[in-house]
Amino acid sequence: MATSILSNNSMIIKYKTGTNEKGDDIFNSQRFSDVRLDISDDDFYAVGKALAGLMSSDAVSIRKQHDYLVEDI
Repeated sequence: MATSILSNNSMIIKYKTGTNEKGDDIFNSQRFSDVRLDISDDDFYAVGKALAGLMSSDAVSIRKQHDYLVEDI
């Protein structure tokens, strides 16, 4: 039987870097890996907002990405 085990959390902050010649928004993102596995969503969001406040561009979203290791036990 296969089982998945949470192995890593990452925070991805998407931010606007400008506009192109057509006036469309241009976005980029910054990934922060190895976020504690037991962090609450409220704490995760608070840290994301604090990090976004340090960036020179406006943050658009804060995403939490889980990575799982799938094993046959």
